[in-house]
Amino acid sequence: MARMTTPADNAPGTDTQSPILATAQELLATRMNVIPPLADAIAERKRLQELINANEKTYGAAYSDAQAAGWTPEELRQMGAEEPTRRPQGRPKGARTKRPRAAAPTAPGPRTPDATESAVPTAASNGS
Repeated sequence: MARMTTPADNAPGTDTQSPILATAQELLATRMNVIPPLADAIAERKRLQELINANEKTYGAAYSDAQAAGWTPEELRQMGAEEPTRRPQGRPKGARTKRPRAAAPTAPGPRTPDATESAVPTAASNGS
């Protein structure tokens, strides 16, 4: 008579699956060893990026103040100050595009007479 299998017979850790599971766990453990340093590096990178973002606002304002005081971008570059990637908020510098305004109604221009309204008098129009 055939023996019936129960769910417990197919559970992980049975004799037929143990070597496969053990090998998979070893391979997975080797791969997982590199994740904690990566997680630490990601967290540090985010922290430093936040510091850079905060500094960009301060740097942009200081650079703008230096230009307002008369320093040219070339002079600032010679001192080691590069053009900031982020400018302080405010009115943008340079030309802005203007929206076209609605055209005001204009008076009609001079009209060109057609052939029936010739400026040269004809014999019929002189009454002769």
